Amino acid sequence: MIKEEDLCKIGYFVKPHGVKGEIALVTDYEIADVTGDSCIVCNLDDIWTPFFISSYRPKNTSTTLVAFDNLNSADKVKFLSGKTAWVRTQNSPFEECEETIKNSSLERDQTDVSNTLLNGSRMEVFCGYTIIDERHGTLGSVKEVDARTLNILLTVDYKGSELLIPLALATSITHKQKTINLSLPDGFLEIQV
Repeated sequence: MIKEEDLCKIGYFVKPHGVKGEIALVTDYEIADVTGDSCIVCNLDDIWTPFFISSYRPKNTSTTLVAFDNLNSADKVKFLSGKTAWVRTQNSPFEECEETIKNSSLERDQTDVSNTLLNGSRMEVFCGYTIIDERHGTLGSVKEVDARTLNILLTVDYKGSELLIPLALATSITHKQKTINLSLPDGFLEIQV
C-alpha cells in the first residue's frame, strides 16, 4: 500500500496534449531523475494510485509531456488534469536530499526552491533563515514554519508584527547564508501589517 509519507510532490498535471494520451506535467524535475520505478502516483478519491510511464518528452523547460500505460487517448487521460503528481521517495534521489536538508549542509550554495521543498516533514530547518524580498529588502527572520498543509507558511517577525508568508513565493534558498529570497506580490505587506 502506498502512503503519503513515502511520496514526494514533483508537480501537477495540466491538460491532455494531442489525441494519443499524452498529458502536460508541470515540473522542475527531469522525469528520468525522479521516477526510479517508472511511475507517477496521484491521489484519486483518497487512494494513492500509481500510473506507469510508457513515454515522456520535454515540451519546454518547465513542462514534460507524459504518456502512461493503458491511457492511450486524450479522453482516457483527461481525468488527471489538475491532479498533483508524486513519486515514491524510496526509488528516487529524494531520500538522500531529505537527509541533506535535515542536516542543513547542502553541497551547493544556492538550491532551486523546488528541489529543496521535498515534503513538509523537514521544514523546521528554515527557522532562523532571513527573508529577503526583491523589492523591500530584508523583512526579518523565520520564527516558525507551518507545514501541516501543502501551502507551507513561514511566520516572520516584521517590524513588531507577525507576517505569514507562503513558502511558494520563494525564488531561491541559500543554505550557507541561511537566506530565503522571494518576490512578494504588490500590496502583500500592506495587507498583512
